[in-house]
Amino acid sequence: MKRVIYLLLFTAAMIPASVFAQSAAMDTVTVPGLFATISTANPNGVEGTLNDSISVVEHADSVNHTNNLSNTVFKLLANDQYVLTGTISIPAGETLNVVGPEPGNTQAGSLPMILWTSTGNVTENFNFDCFGNIYLKNIWLLYATTNNQAEGTQVGSALEIEDDSLADLSGVGEHGTFDDVIFDYCPVASNGGGAVTVTAKDFKGTFTNCFFRNDIDTHLRYYGRAVSFPYNSTGWQTDSVSFTNCTFANMGYVLMQEGAEYSNNVWFNHCTFENIMMYPLESGWWKNLVVANCVFDNPWMFGEYAAEDTAGGTSGAFSIDSVSTFGFSVPFTDQQRHILFVNSSYCYEPWLLNYMTNNPYSQGLISNRLNDEVPQPDTEIIASTMHFFTDTLSTGGKAFPTMNLANVRRYDGVNPDFITPLTNVDSAEAYLYDHWSADNNADWAFDPDSDLNQIWPLPGNLAYTNDTLMHAGTDGLPLGDLYHWWNGSNGTTDYYAQWKAQESSENTLLANAEMTGDMTGIVTAVAPQPGSSLPSTFKLSQNYPNPFNPTTQIDYSVAKRAMVTLTVYNVLGQKVATLVSGVQQPGNYSATFNGNDLASGVYFYRLQAGSVSITRKLVLLK
Repeated sequence: MKRVIYLLLFTAAMIPASVFAQSAAMDTVTVPGLFATISTANPNGVEGTLNDSISVVEHADSVNHTNNLSNTVFKLLANDQYVLTGTISIPAGETLNVVGPEPGNTQAGSLPMILWTSTGNVTENFNFDCFGNIYLKNIWLLYATTNNQAEGTQVGSALEIEDDSLADLSGVGEHGTFDDVIFDYCPVASNGGGAVTVTAKDFKGTFTNCFFRNDIDTHLRYYGRAVSFPYNSTGWQTDSVSFTNCTFANMGYVLMQEGAEYSNNVWFNHCTFENIMMYPLESGWWKNLVVANCVFDNPWMFGEYAAEDTAGGTSGAFSIDSVSTFGFSVPFTDQQRHILFVNSSYCYEPWLLNYMTNNPYSQGLISNRLNDEVPQPDTEIIASTMHFFTDTLSTGGKAFPTMNLANVRRYDGVNPDFITPLTNVDSAEAYLYDHWSADNNADWAFDPDSDLNQIWPLPGNLAYTNDTLMHAGTDGLPLGDLYHWWNGSNGTTDYYAQWKAQESSENTLLANAEMTGDMTGIVTAVAPQPGSSLPSTFKLSQNYPNPFNPTTQIDYSVAKRAMVTLTVYNVLGQKVATLVSGVQQPGNYSATFNGNDLASGVYFYRLQAGSVSITRKLVLLK
């Protein structure tokens, strides 16, 4: 019972949920933006309308000792711009709710954009300074100035999560909930943080359907981050941070942990990583971590660079450090950690592999026989990390039963073949060359003018054509972000809707595998061989090995889209395991059955797909 309660609590903490702005009694304030306020008297529109609207409510709360801010939704207009004339601060104990309309497929359906004034004399350290909680939905945050009076330029701001000691004491913590938010063109923040910077002790962040785009710094290769602690800070911590159906394209880092500051619970499911200069996931200090159904494409562009120690690359793109090597105290041991890394691909694009060797800097090293100093693709998982997944006890069984890796290395080197990569190859190569050979500035963002001019839909399409990854998820769906790239637009199949239909069961499956180490039900699709066609009939193959102890693999084929269950029964007809339960596309699949907790004997496994039912026998022999 204790394990079940813990699993439920953990799942509730990690599964994305809109915890704010849900009350039927919420007041709504519709805020006109720059374009909506254009008139004869104001031919360029009015800046600061969002600042002013929020200030009115906060001032009334201050005077009347009320809490109306938390009960107010500030509704922004589609395809409008909200020009900040100062930082928006959220008082401790309150929640700011800012919501835009659902996005459309034409310019008129653009998400409302929040950006900075270009008039100067404004402190731009933070766009939002959150001593309380923040809820943003359908919002475009541009970390730059408006093009209205000057060329849009990057602004080193942060959405700052501040510490609230009373919230820490109560266990509530500081909440940030972000649903369909674009974090765009963010360089290094003024305090050395990221697009979202955490200076809090109990932050709980939920990022659903978010797009971190062009968050690059023209000078510092290790800046331009999604979520980060500030530079050279100590004492801060995130309780939980989850990313579901998010894309990270053209970044310095994604998630940063440094200076003895770490995250207790981290969750990435169905995320796409493209063009990460360094560290998609920095530091191996994870306590609880899930990485599932993700695509990593050019995950460490700078490469493993032996000539400069600070370049990194020696710990692998994904790492787990032993607690004994942290250099600071944590309230857990290696055996108490829960880490799940499943069904994800890892690839470097041909242009980048070629350029690492065939740029003038590397060619000069080679001509001087300094081949070991030529940038190379960083290893996904090195031996010091892999042993956590593979070590066994002398008595049998895993040394770290709640650290598991599955269906990851089988996709190493598999190129997704994005339809329209978010890559400006020329500027990326120029940036890399400048930073390998010197330390010059270069803007390697992908089509930043479209961002600055609020072009909608944004250019780029990270749907892909690779059949191997198309049904490789634990759910039989494509790896990577389904919300942005597989939503039925641009001629793609609406895999996102299919994912939503089974979201709850998938979250439970992943959380259970993470917390208990039970990998039953972690399913991987087997891609059709070149030249082969999709199966024409439903099929259930004999498990192998058979007899087995304690795990065996079961292959099956789905001829058409159907609700599929794969269950295991004992000789009394009692169900002992459910391996698969959800809608699956046509294809060939594989599931693993773990009989570790069962007695030796004969069992039966049954495939049910629509009206089709097939049963076979297996033998567990201990």
